[in-house]
Amino acid sequence: MSWIKEVFVGLISLSFYFWPVWTKVTETTQSYTCTEDLHHVESEYAMKHPDCDQYWSAQDLSIGTFLKSTPECHSPCKELFVGRITMTECVNITLAVICTRDDLTEHRVHFYGRRVPQSLHKPAKRGHIGIFLSIALLVMPCITIACLLYAGCNQCTKILDEESLQ
Repeated sequence: MSWIKEVFVGLISLSFYFWPVWTKVTETTQSYTCTEDLHHVESEYAMKHPDCDQYWSAQDLSIGTFLKSTPECHSPCKELFVGRITMTECVNITLAVICTRDDLTEHRVHFYGRRVPQSLHKPAKRGHIGIFLSIALLVMPCITIACLLYAGCNQCTKILDEESLQ
């Protein structure tokens, strides 16, 4: 009976030794917007865990790492910060955030780029039309009232002139 206890205790101690091997990897997917000149991706999870290692990859090739607060960037990576990457082109990328502080944890985010034309991404150009229409809607009634008053004054002047002649 004591050998069963020894085997059981041995298995429990081995399970603590190999615990990191059995750690679950979480995976999520997100889309991000690409325009002609902007290809920027952010991960809230990675920003909340700046002390964890971050590995950015595209098509199974490393494009950037952020290890021990040191960024390393490879094409198409343009700039790399904790939890953020800017790229020269719109590509699907994966971020693996690996933490080893207490237990080994890995969180992966697969980012899928959606191309959006620049005209749809920057509505500021369409804002000028809205401003013009707003001003026109405010000014037109004022012009109409002024014209009616002017026409009314001319009519009044004619009536007064006719009465003074009589």
